[in-house]
Amino acid sequence: MKAQQMRAFWLSIMVAFYLGPASAAAEPAKEFSGPQVGEQAASFAARSVLGEAAGKEFDLVKEAQGKPLVIFFLQEVNRPSVGLARLLLNYAASRKADGLFAGLVLVTADATASEEWIKRAAGALPSGVPIGISVDGAEGPGAYGLNRKVQVTVLVVKGDKVTANFALVQPSIEADGPKIAAAIVAAVGSGAPPTVEEMQKLSPPARRP
Repeated sequence: MKAQQMRAFWLSIMVAFYLGPASAAAEPAKEFSGPQVGEQAASFAARSVLGEAAGKEFDLVKEAQGKPLVIFFLQEVNRPSVGLARLLLNYAASRKADGLFAGLVLVTADATASEEWIKRAAGALPSGVPIGISVDGAEGPGAYGLNRKVQVTVLVVKGDKVTANFALVQPSIEADGPKIAAAIVAAVGSGAPPTVEEMQKLSPPARRP
């Protein structure tokens, strides 16, 4: 019996030895994008596309003046990334009276094509927040170090410093929405983190382009 226990012990050690590295290798490496928590959120320019402000530049960091701010960098346009932007930024717009600022910034190499897409897709985009295109091309604002491997970079900022950073390779409303909403609520300093269902009620049905 003792010999059997010994064999079982050494077998478990060998299994852990051979499977451990393989399991670790299977996990995708975490991607980083934008300034990290505690780092400065520098001012940057984006060009507005919709409404009366179309064609004018805006600076989300400057406009927030140290108040809580959500910057949603949309680096790849697809249904999950746009859906997440709509969900979170419509919620952010609902907290404007609590001092929360927010905006959607497309990062693109083809500003003309992206501008036309925004106009066509306006019914599927968030409302009540500035929507624009980074003036710095495919890399985005130079001071931000955005990672082109991710589809979305969401920054929550307060006092001009990043309080939460979400670099999403495959954005998901169900997986990422509640976590980002909780970070927004923490920055605002009041209210309870909303559920996905509660945030969805703030948005009318999206009109697809």
